[in-house]
Amino acid sequence: MPGSTDRLKPALAFRGVTAGYKGRTVLREVGFEIAEGEFVSVIGPNGSGKSTMLKTATGLLKPLEGRVELFGREVSSLKPRERASLIGVVPQKLESPMAFTVAEIVMIGRSVRGRWGGPDAADHDSAERAMIYTNVLDLKDRLFNQLSAGEQQRTALAMALAQEPRIIMLDESIAHLDINHSQEVLRILMNINREEKITVLLVSHDLNLAAQIADRLMLIDKGRLVRNGSPGEVMEEELLRRVYDCDLRVRRDPFSGNPVVSGVLDAALRRPPARKRLHVISGGGSGIELFRRLLIEGFDLTAGVLNRLDSDSEAARALDIPAVLEQPFSPVGGEALSQARRMVEAADGLVAGLVPFGPGNLVNLDLAELALKAGKPVWLAAGIASRDYTPGKAAAAKARELCDGGAVEWSNIHELMARIEQTWPQPETQH
Repeated sequence: MPGSTDRLKPALAFRGVTAGYKGRTVLREVGFEIAEGEFVSVIGPNGSGKSTMLKTATGLLKPLEGRVELFGREVSSLKPRERASLIGVVPQKLESPMAFTVAEIVMIGRSVRGRWGGPDAADHDSAERAMIYTNVLDLKDRLFNQLSAGEQQRTALAMALAQEPRIIMLDESIAHLDINHSQEVLRILMNINREEKITVLLVSHDLNLAAQIADRLMLIDKGRLVRNGSPGEVMEEELLRRVYDCDLRVRRDPFSGNPVVSGVLDAALRRPPARKRLHVISGGGSGIELFRRLLIEGFDLTAGVLNRLDSDSEAARALDIPAVLEQPFSPVGGEALSQARRMVEAADGLVAGLVPFGPGNLVNLDLAELALKAGKPVWLAAGIASRDYTPGKAAAAKARELCDGGAVEWSNIHELMARIEQTWPQPETQH
């Protein structure tokens, strides 16, 4: 067990590190400290030096200048077995030239413990836990080189977890996993980090993922550490535009408060000036075509309340549409509804799509009532009765009240656009 003095040292420290390959400098005068127990993500464009930083941190690449310290000891002074007992590394891709099974690959992670003889019961228990964590236990007898890319990456993570290291470093490893397994692996990493105080250093190209899970971000550009701080301090719009050399936007997630980065649609999809602002009620994929068509027609849009992981919430994020989001599979809460009401108050009209209604999202129809009472046009997708899963068909009854109050029904996207055109004629374009 490491001593108490060792525990006071930073888990990882770069002190004026310059590093590169065969005379080509990649990292330039990089300096930082990572405290033991931190979860830090390294972000930056392709070719900025993120992977080189990781190789230098593990001792695979010696600095040209400066020094790298691991728990207070210079990495270059550590024997390979000492480094391996401290660091678990998950590479972008793990190669296995021999016909190893998944269980054998994971057990390699236990070999760094330095025990003579074959693996004992504790080794098998650790390896099995790691395979359960990464959802590869049912693959344990499969040959590694016959797995899919995602399965291979989960196996590589299991091998690193089996080491029971003090710091885990991942190089774009989560990018290869599907959303279900990536969320599972990230939860495990967060639990290990927070409960066991194991340090995690994650290299990621996904800015939003990094901001969601990391305590701190380090932004690398052209080999230099250009910003080191909390997600809010690092993910500044102008800074990211300059580093990534593209037009993007940063806004606050209304639920978590985390910064969210999205690209900006090509100007062809947003014809200036915008005609009007519409608030869209959707869900379950019913909003995707609405979003696309209304944006093409030159409208500014807001959306919600939507559930996270709903395909419409993902579409809104991709299209940079401000949306109020609620937790997955959860009913619309009071705070989310209040935020959506403010969006409706700022909009010129409201469109309700072909969304199924149940007890959890029925209150979204109150937004349409709010718009009508404010004298704003409301376009309501017809046939709510066939999509009404509320007790007593409350959604259908509400729809009838809305139509009696002036809401206009539509049956398809072409009819919707025609009815909007009747209310708000398209200004003639000057040639």
